[in-house]
Amino acid sequence: MTMGEERKSYEQRAEIIAKKLLSKIYALESKALEAKMDAIQNQDKLEKQVEDLARQRKELETRYYDLVHASDSQWQNVSEDFESLINQINSDKQHFYDKTQGWLNDMNSKISDLEEKARNSSQEIRESAQYQLKGLREQRERLQKNLVDMQQESGDRWKSFREGLDEGLNSMRTTINKVYNYFQKPREDTSSES
Repeated sequence: MTMGEERKSYEQRAEIIAKKLLSKIYALESKALEAKMDAIQNQDKLEKQVEDLARQRKELETRYYDLVHASDSQWQNVSEDFESLINQINSDKQHFYDKTQGWLNDMNSKISDLEEKARNSSQEIRESAQYQLKGLREQRERLQKNLVDMQQESGDRWKSFREGLDEGLNSMRTTINKVYNYFQKPREDTSSES
């Protein structure tokens, strides 16, 4: 083989390797951008929730103050306003319950997908993933129980569960993303060796 032929053959192999690696890099980059976009959207949602809760807290405090300090002639109207606000806040509780249950259902699907990926992986990857998936299943069960407990709370006491549920869901999302990324790494390492 002449130097020119050897160079051409090497350049062709290099082109194939470069294209394979670029394809993987683009795929990982798009996943990272999607995760970043999801995180920004989740942060915006959380900020809006905090603002809504602060507004509700102020309004409830004001209505309660008005109720306690109302004259006898005003009391009937003030108590009706107070009752109306309580009903509105309780509908927020149902909305939060429905939304959180939807997220848990979505995470159940992702956990099932990850379990399938683990079953189809090497023993080393499967064992490591199974450990993380066991933790995810336990966390999901705790969150489901907390959600049921929250639904049974009356008045504003349900809001004490809300923060813990939000944090738990965010923790689960992070762990699920890490496990998905874990399945990407071995493919990168093994394919770049060939």
